[in-house]
Formats: sequence, C-alpha cells, structure tokens
Amino acid sequence: MKQLLRSAKTLSCLALAGALLAGCGAPSGSGPSGTSGEKRQLVFWESSYYTDLETNAFYRVAIEKFNEMHPDVEFVLGSKGRPEQEIDALTIAFSSDAAPDMFGYSVGALVQPFIDGGKLEQLDSLYQENGWADNIDPALLDDQRSLFDGNLYSLPIRRTVMGVFYRKDVFAQYGLKVPATYEEFLQVCETLQQNGIVPIANPGKVPAATNRWFDGLLEKNCGIELHNDLCYGRASLNCPEVVQSLAELKELSQYFQEGHFSAEENECRLLLYPGDAAMEYSATWEADTFESQGQNVEDWGYFRFPSGLDQSRSNRFTYGIYISADSPNKDLAIDFLKICASLDPYQADFDERGSIVGIRDDAFDLTKLDPLRTSLVEDASNPDGSYMATNEMCWPPKLTDMLYEVLDKVLLGEITPEEGANMLDQTAAEIGFYQN
Repeated sequence: MKQLLRSAKTLSCLALAGALLAGCGAPSGSGPSGTSGEKRQLVFWESSYYTDLETNAFYRVAIEKFNEMHPDVEFVLGSKGRPEQEIDALTIAFSSDAAPDMFGYSVGALVQPFIDGGKLEQLDSLYQENGWADNIDPALLDDQRSLFDGNLYSLPIRRTVMGVFYRKDVFAQYGLKVPATYEEFLQVCETLQQNGIVPIANPGKVPAATNRWFDGLLEKNCGIELHNDLCYGRASLNCPEVVQSLAELKELSQYFQEGHFSAEENECRLLLYPGDAAMEYSATWEADTFESQGQNVEDWGYFRFPSGLDQSRSNRFTYGIYISADSPNKDLAIDFLKICASLDPYQADFDERGSIVGIRDDAFDLTKLDPLRTSLVEDASNPDGSYMATNEMCWPPKLTDMLYEVLDKVLLGEITPEEGANMLDQTAAEIGFYQN
C-alpha cells in the first residue's frame, strides 16, 4: 500500500538504533553548563525543503535577527531530508537523548508519540504571555488543541490550503461556472465528460490525493460537528455518513482519468496543461508549480470543495516549530519563537518571492498578487474555519494506512462502502483511537 509518509516508528523499537545518532543533537557542552568559553549552540532540525536560506527568506531573516540578539550563540540549522526521513531521525534522536533543541514539522498526528512520551514543550503559557494567538486564525489553533488534548505544542509559521484548481479557458469554452453545491459540481463533471474532456485528473498513486475528495464528501455529508468528531476520535467511523461518503467517492471516480490508480502528479499535469483535463484537487504549492513548469497562472482558477453548507469551511493544515522538553537551551529557543511570531520574517518572505504560505495575513499585499494566488490567500484565511485531512494529519499512522487501503478497495469494487466503514471502525478501536 502506497503511503504519503512512512508510519512513525515507536520510540522503544528504535532504542538500539538511537546510539548511532547520539552525537547528532545538541553537542556536548552546548548548554548553560558547557565548558567556560565555548559557544552555546541552538540546534534546529528541518526537512530539506526549508533549509536553503537563499530561497527561504523567512528562516534567513529570523536567523539573522537571532544572531543579532545572541552574537555569542551559534545557530545550527540541520537538514534531515524529506519529511518522512525527518520524522524517523527525530524518533531515533528522542529515544537516545540526542534530540535537537527545536524542529519544524507539520502540526499533525505524527508528532503525537513525542507528546505522549513527554518529549515536547507545552507552549500554552508562551502564547498567553506573548499574544501569539492574536495573529493566528483561531480555527487553526482549535485544530491543534483538538489534536493534542486541548494544548498547544507548536507555533504555526506556514499554512496550506487545499481545493480544486481548474482551467478557466475550458470552463469558458463550455459555459461552465464555479459550482456552489456538490450537485452543481457533478453537473460540471458530466458536461466536461460529454464533450471529451477528462473532468478530474487524479494522481491516484499518491493516496492523499484521492483522500482529499473523500474529505470533502465527509464535510458535505457529516456537517461540521460530526466531521470534527470523526477527525478526532469522538464518534464511530462505522456510521451512515462515512458509508455515504465512500459510496459517493466511488461514483465520483467515473470522472477521473483512465488508469488514475497508477498516475503520478506530473502525469496528471500532462493532461491538464494542454486542456485534455479540466480540474485537479491540489494545494497552495500548485501556483508555484504552474509557473516553474511554464504555465500562465492567469489561465487557472481555484475554488474550495463545494460542500453546499451555509458555513463553508476550507481544507487546511499548518506547519510549525516545536521545542524539545529536555533542551538545555529553552531560553534561546523561546527567543527564536518570538522572532518567528513577529511580522518581519513573513514580510521578507513575501517581498522577496511572493510567498503566500505564511501564517500572518498582514504580510501580504493582495494588489501585488495574481488572481489565483489571491484566491488561495482568501481561502487560507477563510473566516468560516477549516477542517483537517483524515490521514496522518489528524489520524494515527495505522488508521491512515487502513484508510488508504479502504479507499482503493472501494474504488476497485473489491469491498462495499459498508465493509470499508467497518474496517475503519475496527482499526480505530484496535489502536485506541476513540476517546472515552
């Protein structure tokens, strides 16, 4: 079964491997008790996506300001490869007391084992003392509290919004309008298919891509309260709404391209770019991808999944910074968080490269953005709130694995939607996902 990320391994099973990385965390003597005359070090781990300071103005400016504040401290930014490699490295490091002082990672269920093991610093008091919540969408903090037993462990610095990207010219050719309801969306798909256009290019080789459609259907069928309860283990997954969503996903798949199960994202773009397909469900990063691959972003539009609900929520997730509970340099880590909560790093990231992923809306000048990016910023700051993806963003790895298996088997007709909902329910019960 293909996965977006490899499942996080338990701390105990990697204890033996931990010795191999014993020297990869904060170096000996880096804390306040180090040898007199030695520079303290603040060690920060990130995935390789974000460690190039030539392109990441946010971190570059934040680190420069930290160095000005602490000229006697060495800031060590360590690349840990892809996100799945970083989570593995963190698991090993925490099991061998070799963890970094801080690290960046998605605000999601994959860090839950570190919280359960007491490895991460709780940040609620820092939020209150510094007013950090004043500049962060309350819905995103509510998502974090729902994940982490009512507490805050991460300072979000980036957010991603997911929705439907579409070819404006194809829509115009057939007189199609952006749908406001799911019924209207299906009519758009039907019109496109009747005219020889693939309605939806779906990279089924990436399970999370198919899962995005399932999440939209859950929002439509469950409404806000039940959808949230299903995300956070407060309701049984063996319910009529899950069954209905699985059944409707199978029906929707008739509008995916032939062979979508084995298709990767770039294969789908080969259909989209010449107009042979009209829509895809992707995320904020797609605007940059369009430009890097020679597309005119003016040709593309965006809309959130048309749930038809009066309160139309967005599909969003955040990426944040965590502090190790046992770090000897918490004072330095907190100073860095304060810098990352300030406006300057976000402003620099926007001014230098037009970045729209920052958590602070006051860093964006919408008059400098194209219509596509403007739509993405507006959806990312949607006052109606947001929901999280039912994969490893809010579900434990084993339940995510079962979800991806269920989605594939339902679409292939190997199991019924009822059987799929029962499989999810059994897995959730077995791993203790449900709250008492």
